[in-house]
Amino acid sequence: VSLWELDQRTAKMGFFDDLKAAAIETVQDKVTRELAELGINLNSEEDEDAAATEAEDEVAAEEDDAPEPSAWSKPLKPAASAWSTPLNVTTTSSPPSAHADVPSNTSSVSFPPPDADTTFNEAVQKLWDLDARLTPNKDYKIDVQSSKHPGDAADEPLFTYVKPSIFRTRPTFTTFVALLNNYSAYTGQVENVTEQELQENRAFLNEIMKTAPMKYCHQYCVAKNVTYKGEEISESESEFKRILNSIWFELYSRSGGRKDSSGFEHVFVGEVKNGSVSGFHNWIMFYLEEKRGKVDFRGYIKPRSRESFTAETNDDDPVLTLQFKWNGVEKFVGTSFIGVTPEFEMALYTMAFLAAAEGNENEITLDAGSDKFDLNVKCHKYDRNTKVGSCYVEALAHYE
Repeated sequence: VSLWELDQRTAKMGFFDDLKAAAIETVQDKVTRELAELGINLNSEEDEDAAATEAEDEVAAEEDDAPEPSAWSKPLKPAASAWSTPLNVTTTSSPPSAHADVPSNTSSVSFPPPDADTTFNEAVQKLWDLDARLTPNKDYKIDVQSSKHPGDAADEPLFTYVKPSIFRTRPTFTTFVALLNNYSAYTGQVENVTEQELQENRAFLNEIMKTAPMKYCHQYCVAKNVTYKGEEISESESEFKRILNSIWFELYSRSGGRKDSSGFEHVFVGEVKNGSVSGFHNWIMFYLEEKRGKVDFRGYIKPRSRESFTAETNDDDPVLTLQFKWNGVEKFVGTSFIGVTPEFEMALYTMAFLAAAEGNENEITLDAGSDKFDLNVKCHKYDRNTKVGSCYVEALAHYE
């Protein structure tokens, strides 16, 4: 399918109108079926790997005191209104707790808007503060094991537990997972985009644009008078979603003519080119591929720290530099956020693509609470600077 044909199809179907309930149910059914094949039961809160683990006990204890579930919690097929109610954003009070149980796209959130003087570092920190990311040792549990050295430094998977209900109750997680199997891993193989996949793309964009991180990302781009294809980004959310679709989902070639790649595929799903893994920077994809037996975690790479001391890497660190094999192909160094929401990473990398002042490399300091990280947010552009080629973070230092 040519890009022109895709443009015509998406325009004809009212691409960014609210999806009908039937289309939403199709996305949910797909995710429920695919995760069930991995032993992840979305109707259960039990740890799918070990029914009596400590992580499960902690989850069960938390759920006893949990608030009444949202419309997305049950049944699996909610009414269309559960998807179409926008996030209410005001600009007067402090941001919500970073580890709130309520998903960021179903809560009223207040935060001060960015302005022309807001730095990229300040904007990234605000995204972090706004993100309703998961809580380590409650919503997920990892085992970092040993630091990488020659050979395999990790006998076990990285992820030992992820709370199944996040894929049911959080629309951005559900719609994100629906996208992950829409691509061929190997460059040079033409990507064939179906009508269903177009619906899944727009379901994801509709959902993330209801969240605080993506609303802040949009406001930041407007405040900075960012241009895309020669035109300033407007305050129109619909137009911003069209830009997101263009930079993340429109296809281009990495292999000399064939439309075999996109920014979303490269960054979040990963690709194999010339015998090595490129991209693949997302923790959810990593977890699911571990469940499928396609990822072999081979250990973490020790971060540097200030005063030349090596910072301790723990099972609750939100940024990890990893080495792993995917389908037998090695990824020698890859840094990923752990436990963050899809909207956080989309917001971060969209800001880096559209509005970062320093171009391809942007060094920042992220205050993650008990840990601080010096990061280089890297963004490479493709197709005459109109599409994401790659976006990721490089861990420069980790200190407490």
